[in-house]
Amino acid sequence: MSTLTLTNHAAVRMAQRGIIPKDSELIVLIGTEVDDGYLVRDKDYQEVEHALKHFLQRCRRIVGKRLIVKNDRIVTEVVPVSGTVWRLG
Repeated sequence: MSTLTLTNHAAVRMAQRGIIPKDSELIVLIGTEVDDGYLVRDKDYQEVEHALKHFLQRCRRIVGKRLIVKNDRIVTEVVPVSGTVWRLG
């Protein structure tokens, strides 16, 4: 998709409505394309919310995990025992 540019009219209207330019990028990213642009529906928001919750659960699951990498290859995965300090030597 090409970069969208704001007309002067759009910039004024967005400012009146408290919409910052970054919000327009988000609308395009998560919204549904309609005849004349993009619309963020409740369903769109719920899909993003679900995906973010799933992403955060995955992030929480890997806290404390470590990958050992050498020459751009994963050599092994280490799950440290609680309280153990790992030092590479």
